[in-house]
Amino acid sequence: MLKISHISCRVDDLYEAANYVEKMGFTIEWGGTGKKSNNFFVWLGEGAFLEIFSIGQKFAPLILFMKLAYGSIPAKKWWKWFSAKNEWCDFALEEGDENKTKIESDGKHILVNIESIKEDVRAMGINVSSKTLHWKRKNCRGEYANYSFFVPENFRLPFIVSRYEPRQKPYKVTHKNGAHKLAYIKVETSKNEYNEMEKLTKNDKNIILIKGKRTHILEIGIYGLKKDISIYNAILKAVD
Repeated sequence: MLKISHISCRVDDLYEAANYVEKMGFTIEWGGTGKKSNNFFVWLGEGAFLEIFSIGQKFAPLILFMKLAYGSIPAKKWWKWFSAKNEWCDFALEEGDENKTKIESDGKHILVNIESIKEDVRAMGINVSSKTLHWKRKNCRGEYANYSFFVPENFRLPFIVSRYEPRQKPYKVTHKNGAHKLAYIKVETSKNEYNEMEKLTKNDKNIILIKGKRTHILEIGIYGLKKDISIYNAILKAVD
């Protein structure tokens, strides 16, 4: 059963965004060490989380590497992230049944195997990228975090990602503004994406689809938030 993993926001100035998000009462965790971070997280307990990231203009040529290494579908998804301008540009889904994710290790390298999840998505009638991307990053403690993901052929749909290995989500995080859990995400969905979007998200009642002219994130509801907060193109809505 697929459920929401996280919601992503692409910004031009990561440190400016971090200052603003902290000013709004959120506790953040940098995605890397020192000045090497290109993202940070707002953890919301055991549930879905928020990720805010930046991709510098100097990395534009990476689109060629993405296409050669992984194919045109992941490359189009990466370009969607790169081209976003200070906006909540995407969200990811993950498998709720942890037994479907296999952790493989040869003693030196860890691979998070989500091929059975990919087959489940294909069984829904949704075409996906032939290659699964196996990536890793160093977290703020200097430890490697491994993960995998794949992308639907229609790159405007959410991508499907594994959990981090080893675990990255803290069991509890305290935010000054009272936020403690994602309540919902509201997504306007165009008629070209609606049927497939519904298939992918039907098992998560926290994902609200609204038929519209284009596919984009409208609103993010958060339990415990004391007041509504506007961050770029979406409203973070206070939910009791």
